[in-house]
Amino acid sequence: MREILEEVAEVRELEAPETMRALTVARANLYDTYLELVSEAERQRMDETTVLYRLLGYLDEDEDLWDIQTSFLDLVLGFYSSEHKTLWVVTEEEGVGLEALTPSQRDTLVHEIIHALQDYHFDLNATFEAVKHSLDAELAFVSVVEGDAVIHTDLHSRRGLTLPAAGGVHFLGVAHQLPRIPPAILRELYLPYTTGATWARGVLQDEGTEGLNALLREPPPASTLILHPELMSTGWAPETLAEASLPADQVRASLGQGWREQSSGTLGEFHLINYLIGRAPFSGGWLYAPLNRRAVDAAGGWVGDRYTLFENGDERVLLARVRFVDDGEAGQFAQTHRSVATRRADVVEDGGLTLATRSDGNVVGLVEPVGRDVIFAIGTSAEVVRAALAVLLGG
Repeated sequence: MREILEEVAEVRELEAPETMRALTVARANLYDTYLELVSEAERQRMDETTVLYRLLGYLDEDEDLWDIQTSFLDLVLGFYSSEHKTLWVVTEEEGVGLEALTPSQRDTLVHEIIHALQDYHFDLNATFEAVKHSLDAELAFVSVVEGDAVIHTDLHSRRGLTLPAAGGVHFLGVAHQLPRIPPAILRELYLPYTTGATWARGVLQDEGTEGLNALLREPPPASTLILHPELMSTGWAPETLAEASLPADQVRASLGQGWREQSSGTLGEFHLINYLIGRAPFSGGWLYAPLNRRAVDAAGGWVGDRYTLFENGDERVLLARVRFVDDGEAGQFAQTHRSVATRRADVVEDGGLTLATRSDGNVVGLVEPVGRDVIFAIGTSAEVVRAALAVLLGG
């Protein structure tokens, strides 16, 4: 094990730690092992993201991220936990030595050793804690971590699949015989291994390993930089929307008694693209597919956003303000969004407000852009959408 560690460390141009905890786990014990690694706080965060993803249309009401995650365990070859500083290689039986590992298991071992090296030198868990409140910043950091690991294990993007697991766990699994995962979730899962790896390879070519190291210390702040690597050298940075842009207290008052703020953060360019594409079939080259070109172009002028999700029992509403580089880009996104949201929906025009009831029963509220800002809401009823938007439209 030490010999493999030294070899991988040399390839990655990082000093090998003096000690590293590495274990095998029998596949029959994998679920229980993973369950022990996931904290109650991480489970709660996964449940909160499930609610958000249902409103965005990624998931149906009977689908949730925990079930998707655990169904993926059947394909996992290995994983590294930055919180527990431990690497596991999954075997079909207990007590298997290194000499008995298959080629795919040895590849997995190399990949996970790279995660251990990253963690030893750059404290992955601390950075994940810092970015976990932003879907966009977290996805950008996952792209750095996994893109780095992919190119340094020389794995083809179609040989592996990552899953944004709870508790700082980095999975590596085979990409064939996938469980039934919704297309929008697959696009998110594959991005770090495909677009992220291409981006990381460019950083490595232009700036060497120190360039990747710098981004592990201070990750890119938005998925836009992963999607548009040419912006890396321009000093581009996203705009931060102030809390006043979505005044939560006023929105709660408008919604009425019993409403609370469930979560908030930044969606980012990737999630806007993913939302517009929706349930369209997944393919390995989805980002460049002509069918998805309109959605990709519509989100291309993103410079920042803020969303807040409110809930009251079974009622929920997502309120979002998205900012674009100029009025024209905002108008392009709004037009594409309207086309997507109203397609096959029950549409009601109410003054300057369009209410589109989707097939899943959730209602999208659309209004005209305000300068370079696009405001919309998605809720469990037209009434909660109207109430959520009333504060912003009134101002």
